Amino acid sequence: MTPVYRQVLGSDFDRLHPNVAWRYSIDSTSNVAQMGTGMLESVYISSALPPPFFWYYGKRNALPSKTSRMVPFTQGHYCYRDEIGRECLAVLRSFDYTTGPRKLNSVLVSGQTGLVDYFGDGPELLYPIEPSVTPAGELLLESGPLRWLGRGPKIGMKGPFATQMKYIEGWDEEHDRFRCDATVRNPMVGEILHFRGWFTVSDVACELRDIPDEAWPLNLVDREA
Repeated sequence: MTPVYRQVLGSDFDRLHPNVAWRYSIDSTSNVAQMGTGMLESVYISSALPPPFFWYYGKRNALPSKTSRMVPFTQGHYCYRDEIGRECLAVLRSFDYTTGPRKLNSVLVSGQTGLVDYFGDGPELLYPIEPSVTPAGELLLESGPLRWLGRGPKIGMKGPFATQMKYIEGWDEEHDRFRCDATVRNPMVGEILHFRGWFTVSDVACELRDIPDEAWPLNLVDREA
């Protein structure tokens, strides 16, 4: 199989910084997972949205739950093919707040028309993803408008309700580690949330039977748009 980002980026994948390319070169045949540990220097949740919104999606591991600084975090990358044959990259994140850990889980799928990122246990949210490579060799992910999948509020995701995500990951040569910066914005509210910080990564042996249960959403969703 071909790793999900290489499938979409094609020859541009080779423009990634070598360490970023290494990080995203595993696939469902690699028998390898990647475990990252680091520090989120800033986690921000807008107060403009009602607390029940974040409570609902936070409980379903689709959003971080609170604003804070200097939050230790871990993330695991696991690759597999789902029941309909799509190559998948599951990302299991734990934000280790002093009040207890909160999860942010997603599954990136190489679909029929491109990449789709499913967030939450259900999954609850869907983002179509457009990846690219910056001149500095960073991986840049920009989403189309958010789609709702769960049983939460169902409102049109156009105009003032449009919500889009941007994520950038690169290599910090000075400190010999990765950096990440994720932002979700809405044209009316502005910045809804962000998290940014640094982490290091190592490969670990991982067969299909070793992949954690939460790497699979509760429901198989074939919707990609």
